[in-house]
Amino acid sequence: MIGFVFIAAALAALSLAAVLLPLWRDMQAPVGEETDIAIYRDQLAEVDRDLARGVLDEAEAERTHTEISRRLLAADTNARTQAGDAPTKANRITAIVLAICLIGASAGLYTVLGAPGYGDVPRALRLSLGEERRLNRPDQMSAEASVPIPDTLDQFDEATRDLIQSRRVATFERPSDRQSWDILAQTEAAIGQYHRATRAAERVVALGGADAPVEDYVQLLDLMVAGTQGYVSPEAETLAFGVLQRDATNPAALYYAGLMYAQNDRPDRAFSLWRQVIEATPQGSLHWDFAANQIGQVAAQMGVDYALPDQRGPTAEDLDAAQDMAPEDRRAMIEGMVGGLADRLASEGGPPQDWARLISSLMVIDQAEAAARVLAEAETIFGGDVQAVTLIRRAAQEAGLTE
Repeated sequence: MIGFVFIAAALAALSLAAVLLPLWRDMQAPVGEETDIAIYRDQLAEVDRDLARGVLDEAEAERTHTEISRRLLAADTNARTQAGDAPTKANRITAIVLAICLIGASAGLYTVLGAPGYGDVPRALRLSLGEERRLNRPDQMSAEASVPIPDTLDQFDEATRDLIQSRRVATFERPSDRQSWDILAQTEAAIGQYHRATRAAERVVALGGADAPVEDYVQLLDLMVAGTQGYVSPEAETLAFGVLQRDATNPAALYYAGLMYAQNDRPDRAFSLWRQVIEATPQGSLHWDFAANQIGQVAAQMGVDYALPDQRGPTAEDLDAAQDMAPEDRRAMIEGMVGGLADRLASEGGPPQDWARLISSLMVIDQAEAAARVLAEAETIFGGDVQAVTLIRRAAQEAGLTE
C-alpha cells in the first residue's frame, strides 16, 4: 500500500506540475518576442557599421534604419502587451484552486471506485481463490436451508388449499407414478414452494432413469436454482454439465453453468457461455433474458464492450414477410434495410450476428461480391474471436457464399 501511495503521489505531482507551472511562473515577455527585439537591435548596429564602412550610402542607410526601428517598436509593444495580459497574482490563485480541485477529485474518485487498502491480487491468485471457493461452496441442501420457506397456502381460498393438499397426498400414495410427481412439481413451483417442487422434480428424474428426457433435467435445474434464490450449488453444476453432455446448445444448462462461473470469479467463462445463449437462442425466451440482463456485468469485468444483438436490418421474419410482395417492391424493401444495416456497421460497428445478417441479406438480393467483401472485413474485425468468426462463416455458408 505504501508503494502504491508513493507512486500515485508522484504521478499526481508530475501531472499538476505540467498543468500549473505555466500559471505559477511570472509572466514575462515571450521568448519569441525577446529574440525578435535582440535581432532588430543587432540589425541596427549592423546598419551603422555598414554605413561607416561605406557599404551603404546615407539615404539607403536611413531607409533601412527606419524600417528596422519600426519593427523593433512593434515587437517591443507586443511583448509589453502580452506580459500585462495575465496578472501573476490571479494566475497563482487559479493554480492553487486547480491543484486543490484536482487532488480532491482524484481522491474522491478513488475512494468511490477504487479499493483503498486492498493489496495486489495477481490473476493466478484470483483464479486459485475462485477455484477454491467453487470447490468448497455449500451444497444444495445447505443452500436451501438458508432460504426461508414462505407459507404461500394462506393466500388461497379453502377449496384451493384442499385441492393442493389432496394432490400432495395422492402423489405420495403413488410413489412410482411419474406423471403425478411431474404435476406436483409444477404445482409446487406455481405457488412458490420451490423446495417441495425440487424434491418432486428429483423424483421425476429418478423414475425416468437413463431414459429421462432432457426437459426433465432442465426443469429440475430451474427449480434447484430457484430454491436457492439464484445460487448454483455443486449439485446444480453437475446437473448443468450433464445436460450439456447430452445437448451442447441447451440454453438453460449454458446459462446456469455461466452463472456458476460468474459467482466464482470467472467472468471470462461466464461471458463465453452466456454469449452462446444470447446469440443462439430466440430473443425473449426465459434464459435469453437471464443472460442478457447479466452479461454486461461480466463483460465489464473483462474490459469487453459487448452489445446485445440488434434487431435492426432485415431478419428472417422480414424476408419471409416480403415473399408475397411484388418482386420490385420486395427488392426495394430489402435493399433499404440492407443499406441501413451496412451504413450502421460501417460507422458504428456491431456484434457478429449483425455482420452475419448483412451477409445473408446481401446474398438474398444477389450481391455476392458485396457479401464477400463484408465477410472479409468481418473476419478481420473479429479475427481474434473464434466464436464470432465461426458464427459469421456459418451464415456465409448457409447463404451460399462459401462452401
